[in-house]
Amino acid sequence: MRLWILALAFVATSAAAQNTRVLMDTDRGPILVELDRTRAPNTVANFLSYVDDGTYNNTLIHRVVSNFVVQGGAFKDNVATVTRRAAINSERNNGLLNTPGTLAMALSGNPPNVNSATTDFFFNTGTNTSLNANFTVFGRMIFGTKVLADINSLPVIGGTEQPVRIPLVRRMVRVTPGEFPILPLHTGAWFDPANSGKGFLLEVARIDGVEGNPQMLVAWYDFHEGRQIWMNGIASFPYGASSVEVPLQISTGGQFGAAFNPSQVTTNSNWGRITIRFTSCDAGTFTYTTAFGNGTVPVRSLTLPTNEACAANKVP
Repeated sequence: MRLWILALAFVATSAAAQNTRVLMDTDRGPILVELDRTRAPNTVANFLSYVDDGTYNNTLIHRVVSNFVVQGGAFKDNVATVTRRAAINSERNNGLLNTPGTLAMALSGNPPNVNSATTDFFFNTGTNTSLNANFTVFGRMIFGTKVLADINSLPVIGGTEQPVRIPLVRRMVRVTPGEFPILPLHTGAWFDPANSGKGFLLEVARIDGVEGNPQMLVAWYDFHEGRQIWMNGIASFPYGASSVEVPLQISTGGQFGAAFNPSQVTTNSNWGRITIRFTSCDAGTFTYTTAFGNGTVPVRSLTLPTNEACAANKVP
């Protein structure tokens, strides 16, 4: 019996690890969701089809009912309606409930037609027991608590459910299952808790611009044979990626101050590479292959503003 229970637990854990993640890039900040393909496979497939073809890019979060729902997926930023495909059959009563932070599909009709879901989705911002009978929950927010709370508290135009300043979903992209995407809040200082002589400065640049890929700038300071060394590099990566490989270069020679002579500085542009991967908003691993050796370093965020944004958006 115990082995059977353990086997079931393993299957459940494995299924959860394979659940697709989607990053919503809103003008109020990022929201990361995890979709439950096991309990709502058709609903997840429908939602992802609109993510993949760009339907949700530049769409409005047009409805806010405080402590009830935050809804989007219907209108583009020019107020034109999105192009919808055929509605899908309901997958309600799948064991997922309309509780705060969960993601569900909106329906049309009053009373609602349970088989009318297309593009419209909503986040539950309250415990909405009354919705469980009709509305299919298919995912949950795993990062972005403060962002969703800020949207939930937006003032609306009197007598309507439309925010005075309508939030924009600039784009949605898939994220590798079980991984955490590179975000602007990863900018800052990082350190190896086991090695006080090693540190990293990162900057995530141009991530808010839809044109072109964002870039990761790295400055790594360390000690080798009793002397301080600095390495640096830059690389672009697709928005929503959870890792990036950065080629490193190292410069030697010269000195600071009035005696600085640029001709004394030499640069080795093929010094090595570092792969930066984040497991959360404040932790990650840096794997490197360099002229001084290879290894993997577990790192933690040190920069306070980044940590504050990180803590505020974690899901309890």
